Amino acid sequence: MSIIFDLDGTLLDASKRMYSLFCELVPDCTLTKKEYWNYKRNQVSHKILLEWKYPQADFADFNERWMELIESERYLNIDTVYPDTIETLEKLRQRTTLYLLTARQRKDRLLNELRRLDIEKYFKKILATERNYSKEELLQRNPLAVTDISNKKNYFVSDMGKDIALGNQIGYRTVAITHGFMNRERLQDYNPKAIIDELKELLMICEG
Repeated sequence: MSIIFDLDGTLLDASKRMYSLFCELVPDCTLTKKEYWNYKRNQVSHKILLEWKYPQADFADFNERWMELIESERYLNIDTVYPDTIETLEKLRQRTTLYLLTARQRKDRLLNELRRLDIEKYFKKILATERNYSKEELLQRNPLAVTDISNKKNYFVSDMGKDIALGNQIGYRTVAITHGFMNRERLQDYNPKAIIDELKELLMICEG
């Protein structure tokens, strides 16, 4: 049995990092963190959000600076693991093989963050798109991460609809988690095999 995990919004809470950077890049921002995160969880893009709320902002400049800063050490240090992340990973690795698949730009910074948060050790392989590949392409280039697809106990866990669609495509049992970038209603549209609110619920699913 193997489990592929997404990172941001699945194992790590990146909401404060994103909100803090948005406020830095949009000095006129009056949104609370809750308001900003509700927009993001309802799949309102930054481009649309700026058009609605801050039409004076230059989206091209905003987006360029966002991509430059969102994975800077200053902002990555804001991230925290969810309260049940480490306990859940610790229990899962005793009975299955864990992989990490994430759309991060810089693998060196990714690894530094995983070490800071003390979760690198749980994964047999860590795959990052680094703006060079899609997640699907990464899996095709790294067959070790999708061995024994016929095993009905393989899982793909993410807070993102596109990941759920990919997991369904490669034959994994998909588990969507609601505390990240998409709410339950949005996630249901991608037909996950299960939807959970907390990561620790995955332990019971894997036992089933």
